[in-house]
Amino acid sequence: MEEALCPKIGMEFQSEDEAYNFYNRYGLVIGFSVRKDYLNKDKDGVVTSRRYTCCKDGISLKQFHEFMGKEAGGLGNIGYTHDDLKRYLRTKRERGLKYGEAGAMLRYFEEQKLKNPSFFHAEQLNCEEQITNIFWADASMLMDYTYFGDVVTFNTTYKTNKEYRPLSVFVGFNQFRQLVIFGATLLYDETIESFKWVFGTFVEAVCGRHPKTIFTDQDAAMAAAISAVMPSTYHGLCTFHIRVNFMKHLGNYYKDGSNLPYRFVECMYEIEDENKFIMAWDAMLKEHKLETNEWLCGIYACRKK
Repeated sequence: MEEALCPKIGMEFQSEDEAYNFYNRYGLVIGFSVRKDYLNKDKDGVVTSRRYTCCKDGISLKQFHEFMGKEAGGLGNIGYTHDDLKRYLRTKRERGLKYGEAGAMLRYFEEQKLKNPSFFHAEQLNCEEQITNIFWADASMLMDYTYFGDVVTFNTTYKTNKEYRPLSVFVGFNQFRQLVIFGATLLYDETIESFKWVFGTFVEAVCGRHPKTIFTDQDAAMAAAISAVMPSTYHGLCTFHIRVNFMKHLGNYYKDGSNLPYRFVECMYEIEDENKFIMAWDAMLKEHKLETNEWLCGIYACRKK
């Protein structure tokens, strides 16, 4: 085989389609066809990972059950139900987890719960009984929340694992202004449904006590989930993430010696009177001809947060 057709670790492609076409050409030479497997995206909709597999590598539980029914001349002739198959596969998967990463994590959770029954953990499964989202909080985290849980920050930007799935944490401050963690989660994706599950599970872990205020980044899916699960909680935007997004959208103004970054910080931290804020904001936009800037218009619309 030509060396150019062989996949190698570290290869880069300009697009997902280019990678898919390359792997298809490789499969054609080797003797198999390719199908697209799971896809991960970040909160901006950008693809972070895609898995390609052999087209014969696995079918869904429903497809398998229907296929066996056709082969047997009807679902009533195969001798078991769809639920029977799910129970069998779940038992088999639980045994197979013994030596895997998920199994190690679940064993750790169970060990912690044996040491202290207050340890809380929950796992969300998809329709194929596979783990998607995971949440846990130990006894000290839950105790800290009872004392310092009025104001919580939910951070999804700390770290991702090797599958590009974000580790997110619920954090706050104690009486010494030291950082305390109230809970942690590994997310399958950053969709409204995943965030709803995480926030709902967090509320369950802390015995239904909603925080009075929660700070997050400017994420539409997260905002929708908070409104649905914790409607009485005030949702604010974290100033750190606002500054990060300013750098992302308008960071070039730092390079040319513009006073825009300083005017923006002044509006964020130094002006408390609403009318003075509006005047300063409008003057800043006019001075730098940014009246139609999409990000600044969006963040202004969220100014009450």
